[in-house]
Amino acid sequence: MKLHRIYTVANTTKEGSLRALAELKAWCQLQGIEVIPADRGEPSLNEVEGALVVALGGDGTVLRAASIFADSALPILGANLGSLGFLTQVGASSLTSALEGVLHNRFTIEERMRLAYTSVENRGTVLNDIVITGISRVRFCELELSWSDGEVASYPGDGLILATATGSTAYTLSAGGPVIVPPAACILASPLATHKLGLRPVIFPAEEVLHVRARTAVSVFVDGDYLVDLSPGAEVIVKRAPFPTQLVRMKDAPSFFRVLEEKLNWGNELEREGRN
Repeated sequence: MKLHRIYTVANTTKEGSLRALAELKAWCQLQGIEVIPADRGEPSLNEVEGALVVALGGDGTVLRAASIFADSALPILGANLGSLGFLTQVGASSLTSALEGVLHNRFTIEERMRLAYTSVENRGTVLNDIVITGISRVRFCELELSWSDGEVASYPGDGLILATATGSTAYTLSAGGPVIVPPAACILASPLATHKLGLRPVIFPAEEVLHVRARTAVSVFVDGDYLVDLSPGAEVIVKRAPFPTQLVRMKDAPSFFRVLEEKLNWGNELEREGRN
């Protein structure tokens, strides 16, 4: 890949981030590549070709980069400053080596579906999830979920999570949702502490349009950030976003299930101990 410019999104509160940024800038200067902080805004159409985003921090930093560049869909390389991540690909100490691999086409691009949401005057897209929950201290709320064939169910409880495959290993996993292997395209609806024992997570086709109607006052969170409070009767509409997030995958990066093993104790613990 011919690189002309690299946009940077960094979590400067993490130890080692400033050093990693300095090393990145020095490497880019040697290569004749322009380094642009993401706070300058999205690139114009003539700046997209030969551009890459480097997210330096952790999975949260990759989520932030994916949000900033949601409409331009620039490829994102995530470099972590800590342990393995689901979205980060390389350690910060290996970032320039990974970029050498990008220059020599030793990578693939993995498209991750995003969700688009509309609610009253609020609209946008997310990579992980949209969470609708009660606003009271006890968080109880009542929601109605419907799709093209009509109502799916009513959800009395703490709320509802609408997630992508990427988000299946985030909040919805702790709520009992399944692990969905990216880049599978779908919409996962997981109830939060539902008061109906028969309700379970449901996986909808990617092209489905879901409507969530609030019977009680609720709060809406998008990729972990508070969005808005809604009054009873308001709706949140969720569907596939027009542009995916493109993640750079290095050929020697850990596999999805290796990351599951490292972060979530996936697999047989005795076997892991035997390998150490």
